[in-house]
Amino acid sequence: MNHQQLDEYLRQLDPIEKIQIKTGQNISDFDGNELLIEDESQIPRMQEDYFFDKGPIFINKHHRFADMPLHMHSFIEMNYVYSGTCKQFINGKELILNQGEVCILDLDVPHSIPALGKNDILVNIIMKKKTLSAAFLGQLGNEGIVSNFLANAISRNQRHDHYILFHSQDNKNLQYIIKNMMCEFFDEQDYSIKMIQFYMPVMFTELMRVYKFDKNFELAHTSEKTNIIELLQYIEQHYKDCSLTALAREFNFNPNYLGNMLKECTGKTFSKLVQMQRMVHASALLKNTNKSINDIAYEIGYESSSFFYRKFKQHFGCTPNQFRKNGKDLYQLS
Repeated sequence: MNHQQLDEYLRQLDPIEKIQIKTGQNISDFDGNELLIEDESQIPRMQEDYFFDKGPIFINKHHRFADMPLHMHSFIEMNYVYSGTCKQFINGKELILNQGEVCILDLDVPHSIPALGKNDILVNIIMKKKTLSAAFLGQLGNEGIVSNFLANAISRNQRHDHYILFHSQDNKNLQYIIKNMMCEFFDEQDYSIKMIQFYMPVMFTELMRVYKFDKNFELAHTSEKTNIIELLQYIEQHYKDCSLTALAREFNFNPNYLGNMLKECTGKTFSKLVQMQRMVHASALLKNTNKSINDIAYEIGYESSSFFYRKFKQHFGCTPNQFRKNGKDLYQLS
């Protein structure tokens, strides 16, 4: 399936839509009601068992022409507007999604979707909670302190508001990646499920780019959001010899104020952030080069190899030699 065939597939009426366009009544995807249970709130809750027989990710086109009543999920749902617009009511709040935008809903978030029109095509990408965590806080979080900060910020936002909207309509890479994922899922071939799993961290990386440059996002320190990211980028680039005083001078901050701001926004001290970035580079050098431990220690900014050994073991739980010998990506930013 190519992108043109995907477009034709998504726009054609599926069997449920053929009924809904005539009756205007919602038709359940499921046989019977065994997947919908009632909790104390009396809101139907979809269980994950039905969706993940092929793997940890399931992709489905939302059926048009009838209201989707209030419901919840026992899994994470990512809504992608392929075409047109989509109105949702999430925890009673109206939200409008436009073509190309993405909304991620947390577990057990009551939401409903009024009937979509002919040109309104909504695609649901659902996953287990641990799949989302692995993508945001696992592979992405190991790239550096900026990625780690953004991944955690996104996760915190999702937990606080129970959903997060990405204004991703202008990100062409993201559109291309999601279309490729849909082609693999709707026209399954050998290794299609593996391909979708490989696309996931790439997709979330693009969403992190959207998050980074989107002025609509609000953090606890909205006015300082850009400064925080720029500060972390500066530390990433100058981790070998960066000092809090130099950083403060570069960005016109008082050093004490800057140190407190970094701690409050990232949960980590300046020295911890520098150490984390050094560990990222140390682990890469250990995995990808044959440089000696002493040379690596010097290259990342440590004058004492014994001090580097101690910090490395404190961070990773093993010595540099053990890390290199195992040949595994053992580390995680902590």
